[in-house]
Amino acid sequence: MEKTHYERIIVGTEEEKHVALKELQRLFEEKPDSLVEYESEKTPEDIELINRVISIVGQMVEKYGGDIKPFPIDKIFIIKPDGIKAMSNGRISGGIHKPLGLSIGAERKESNILLGATIAHELFHLKSYKSARVGKDGKDVRLYRSGMTMIDRKNPEEEGGEEKAYFSRLEEAIVAECTKIFLEEIRDEQFFDKETKALERIKKWLMDHFRRNKVSEEVVQLFLDELKYIPNPEEIVNDTLSYSDDDDDRSEFASGWIQRLHKEKQLEWIERYQERKAMYDLLDLIVEKSGDEFKTRDELFDKLARANFTGNYLEVARIVEHILGKGSFRRLADEFAIENQRKEEEE
Repeated sequence: MEKTHYERIIVGTEEEKHVALKELQRLFEEKPDSLVEYESEKTPEDIELINRVISIVGQMVEKYGGDIKPFPIDKIFIIKPDGIKAMSNGRISGGIHKPLGLSIGAERKESNILLGATIAHELFHLKSYKSARVGKDGKDVRLYRSGMTMIDRKNPEEEGGEEKAYFSRLEEAIVAECTKIFLEEIRDEQFFDKETKALERIKKWLMDHFRRNKVSEEVVQLFLDELKYIPNPEEIVNDTLSYSDDDDDRSEFASGWIQRLHKEKQLEWIERYQERKAMYDLLDLIVEKSGDEFKTRDELFDKLARANFTGNYLEVARIVEHILGKGSFRRLADEFAIENQRKEEEE
């Protein structure tokens, strides 16, 4: 029997902690009704794709020091189109994860890239370090740590109420950045290579168009870095190649396609840009003020990712306090916090 990934329970008596751990195991073993209701049967291709995503995500988490624990494929549910929007009353679309039961729902997509990236994103959340706390009693178990996120401990005797999730926006940024790296990792994978090669060809035509029209290099790079997916990329490539033998004509034709899709809001962008931008700004500030102790943003992201997947954030705290001043780690916890209603119930 697979075991829940939770190992640490805080607050409560030893007996309550024991009960809480049993409750987490029960949640891990059961299938959430909301996901089952909208579940679509996995095809053999789905199963092969999911297993490959689990493997790649596991390798990345291991690189950042995380503990690789088996993740059963039946904890990942392929959801019918718009099913997640329906189950969340319109709050969420595309993908969802249940932190306590460690389940994932990903809406079926025509694109393997989008399906794989959605599963990877939610899996990075679940592979982040986890700890729980006892609420009113052992069976009232609540999320306490999820990666960098630290949930403020409210009085367990009170009903409901807002809970503050410190560093939650930073955890989202780390997960989104890992998903961005994942998209680079899958470029030559069997399930994704046709789509990725078509996307790369379209992006080259777009780059040629932008530069010929003297669009700023910053805008060009931002557009190309953040564009995750273009619907039917292989069809666009074939249409463009058929349109003309001239490279300039092809780049104009392809850019016209993309402009239409952009106006129709059909392009897919890398998620959580605002959170990632805030993280980039923080890392760049630390590099700038470090006096050459750190050379690049990537060095520091590695440490953040390690803190997220191992649960040990002391090195990050020491770096922040040393470079940005005493009390700065707590200030950042507030800056990257969100107020949320029982975060552990649904993500």
